[in-house]
Amino acid sequence: MAADWDALDFTCPRCAAARTKACTTKDGRPRPTHLARRLTSMLLQLAVRRGQGQPPTERAQIVRSLTAIQEADTSAREGYLWRQATDELFLWEQVVAAAGRHAADAVEGHLDGDELRDGAQQAARRIDEARQLVHEWQGERAEYPLDEELLEGVLRPAPSLLARARRRGDLGRLRTDLARRLVHLDKPGGIWEATWHSDGALSAHRDDGSCVRGWSATPDAAEHVLQAFEATSRHRPQITLALHGEQPEAPAAGDDAPSIEQADVLRAFDADRAALDATVAAITQLQREWPEPEITDRVRAAAAQLQTSAPQSPYFTLYSRQPEHDWAAGESAAWVRTDAIVHAIDTVWGHFDRSEASRGPSWIPRAARELLTTEPEELAAFLRHHLAEEPPVTLGVINGPAGPLYNVSSGGAHRTHLFRILGLPRMIAKLYARIPPRRFDVARVIDTAKGMTEVERAGRGWHTLLERGLIHGSIRYQGAFAMLDLDHAPAPWLLGDAALASSYNTAYERVYPGALSALGIPTAALADRKAWEQWLYG
Repeated sequence: MAADWDALDFTCPRCAAARTKACTTKDGRPRPTHLARRLTSMLLQLAVRRGQGQPPTERAQIVRSLTAIQEADTSAREGYLWRQATDELFLWEQVVAAAGRHAADAVEGHLDGDELRDGAQQAARRIDEARQLVHEWQGERAEYPLDEELLEGVLRPAPSLLARARRRGDLGRLRTDLARRLVHLDKPGGIWEATWHSDGALSAHRDDGSCVRGWSATPDAAEHVLQAFEATSRHRPQITLALHGEQPEAPAAGDDAPSIEQADVLRAFDADRAALDATVAAITQLQREWPEPEITDRVRAAAAQLQTSAPQSPYFTLYSRQPEHDWAAGESAAWVRTDAIVHAIDTVWGHFDRSEASRGPSWIPRAARELLTTEPEELAAFLRHHLAEEPPVTLGVINGPAGPLYNVSSGGAHRTHLFRILGLPRMIAKLYARIPPRRFDVARVIDTAKGMTEVERAGRGWHTLLERGLIHGSIRYQGAFAMLDLDHAPAPWLLGDAALASSYNTAYERVYPGALSALGIPTAALADRKAWEQWLYG
């Protein structure tokens, strides 16, 4: 399998399949990698990637000879030379970057080689940009929008003009896609005042005191960032947006986006007194019910019960696996329902696989004893210190039709396990939301090693979800592979494979009983994975 992935780095000389695309038969169906592509890959991998010990000049000669040989090949389909050119630019980008590093190392004893290295890296980036333009212009132009008005009357655009048209085309399509998404938000959300800067930086404050910081590629996307922090996936923020600076003609990158700081977490901790009081009350109730000598045994029993009644769901990677670049994200801080945290890194409640003994299985009983022996009047300060003054628990937000679910994304697994095992109702956390991609590739959703039957079934499942109003958008195909242009998914985990969808369905019904049935999914389909597959695939 590794050899196949290596071969996919290069255009096939037999069927002209582009880089990263599988080989196809004459009628367009996927097929095993052609032998000619495998052999070409082996030579080029050896010359460019695995020949790291050779001087760049020798590697360049190998690449030059290989590409010269390919030029004489007239057996490929029409368009192969375009794709061959992208492969050659890819190879030369690798060699030029290596040449800069080699030159800098060679003069290290006598000169500062940073300028040599940096100059070669700049040249390599220019080559890579040219490669991307050539690939997009010839191979998959429909996938890469252009501002046709800018190119009107230009028969042979210069790469710089083409790059500008691409950037403007990206921005135009993004705005069009975002406008379609808002149609499906049918409930009024919170009242926000937000500021967007020309570098993409975004900051917003809701009328209840909530704060969101992040970035969006265009001002039009600011509303979508805030939507992730609304009560449900159907609420539309009511936003007053102020713009600072001119709107760029290309999507902003958001390289220096503002983030939530400790001061924001502390303000959120202090702002929701009801959540703090409910948590303190739950702790004092446990203090009365669990005698100190029994705490360890009670914790173990509670962990076992939780594992049986509410096992964790898989980590939600559906968005990050898609090829689309991020175009918006945000952070906030709030008290959240602990039972809505459905994944906490260590997948068995109360069990930790850590090299330090102090962070292993003994941590939960020890921390529970410390918490449950704290005087009631000191509990608020205790929680503030361990949840807000210490680095906060960080949760990824997955908003749904009745409220969000959460995954622990970085930091806070131990504290999350503790609060879930003790059954405490709320905890303060730093929240992160990545906005759903606009396009989903079925090959990035399922395990393609299971074969074409699984590929076709997943596409059929998306059609079912569209027909039944559970997602909104349109489906097209690249060969047998479905591509979903997504407008809105009130329960986004439904886009995943059967294992992910059924696990999150179960968790969501546990946290928000009846919410998915109200969305239109029969209760019987939520029973387990088999029932879900039967309902979705028929």
